[in-house]
Amino acid sequence: MTALPELATKRLLNDLQVIVASVPGSGDEMAVGWVLRYGSAFDPAGKGGLAYVVSGMLGKATLDRTSEDIQTELSLLGAELEVLCDWDRLAVVLRGHSSTFERSLLLLYQIIGEAQFLEADLEEVKQERMRQLDGPEDPRQRIRGLFEEELFSGTTFGRPQRGSRATLGNISLGDVKHYYNRFFSSNEAALVVAGNVPGDQVLQKTARIWGVWVRKDPVPFTFLPPRPPAVREVLLDDDPQSPAAQFILGSLCPSRGDTGYGAAKLAGSILQERLTKSLPTALVTVGLDARRMPGPFYIQAQAAADQAADQIRQILEAVEAVRGAGVTPDELESAKSRWIQEFRDGIRTPEGICRALLDAELYRLGTNYMALFEDLVRRTDTGAVQQASKEWFLPGGVLLSIRGPAASLRTSLATFGSLREATP
Repeated sequence: MTALPELATKRLLNDLQVIVASVPGSGDEMAVGWVLRYGSAFDPAGKGGLAYVVSGMLGKATLDRTSEDIQTELSLLGAELEVLCDWDRLAVVLRGHSSTFERSLLLLYQIIGEAQFLEADLEEVKQERMRQLDGPEDPRQRIRGLFEEELFSGTTFGRPQRGSRATLGNISLGDVKHYYNRFFSSNEAALVVAGNVPGDQVLQKTARIWGVWVRKDPVPFTFLPPRPPAVREVLLDDDPQSPAAQFILGSLCPSRGDTGYGAAKLAGSILQERLTKSLPTALVTVGLDARRMPGPFYIQAQAAADQAADQIRQILEAVEAVRGAGVTPDELESAKSRWIQEFRDGIRTPEGICRALLDAELYRLGTNYMALFEDLVRRTDTGAVQQASKEWFLPGGVLLSIRGPAASLRTSLATFGSLREATP
């Protein structure tokens, strides 16, 4: 059993949630993390990638520090900074040392609460993203992108999270400042400090440094929910020179806060094990992307072009077997053990603890989530797993996106459903 940290919590007068996880025996290792419950989902129409661009500009300048000043301070602290952005969040993790927790808290506040945005920095971030878009395209990433664009068509999630050439070109410095002024708010954020630190002192210093951050009116999370496919649809992306086919099929999975998420996660783990055994050369990946709204449930694999249809058929049969006959107690116990061990491994360090608590705050799972996790997993039975798979694993239809030589794939793929070819 992994020893859990002692937690001290405080909600500041500006509604910022602060959590200190004291980890005795971790030496001088420390992680300070901050999460904001707004992300790329809030990008305005025609300006996809705005949140990603804003995240890339954090740490470039503050009210009284240049980028060079910030890097010098990080070097003096022996610290590293990581900025994250996805559909649901912007987050910053500072990996440093417990002995410098006060200076680390101050620097992080300046980077976030006193951020400044300059035209030169905006152009640098946009150009770096353009270089990524102009680089060689990974076939697996391309087919995943086509899959999600189709699955979430008509919703805010049906576009590239990091933007396209067109939308990045639409983003101005005014857009960056507007996003920051509208969404960066203490009452929709949380701060976590994990390490061999004195909880009471950290809370006191945090209140003094971060308590000046001004809260704002929350922005409602009122997005159109995605709808699962009602029929079988096939989207074919022609790659005439390839002897192989990359494909991904799936539907939706429950949101991270849904009571059925854990059971669906275990069902996906069992399905992964079955498919790995039955299709050992296909490099099968079964995934459930946790989000505030239903995210993608997907099965991604590859095969020789002349074997792709048969492997897709085997995958669909495996999904139906989990939905229909359910899973065995031994399979479930094995899946539980894997997930629990993965969780334990993830919280062995202050940084891992920090990230787990940031996730719990983002999805409002409760500050006691780490303490309750193993019991919640162990209490899941085979009936709950089968019910979750019936509800979420291709319940009414399936979306199949495949990239390969269209001339040799069209006929066999047409047997799976309505076939449409992707625009080059």
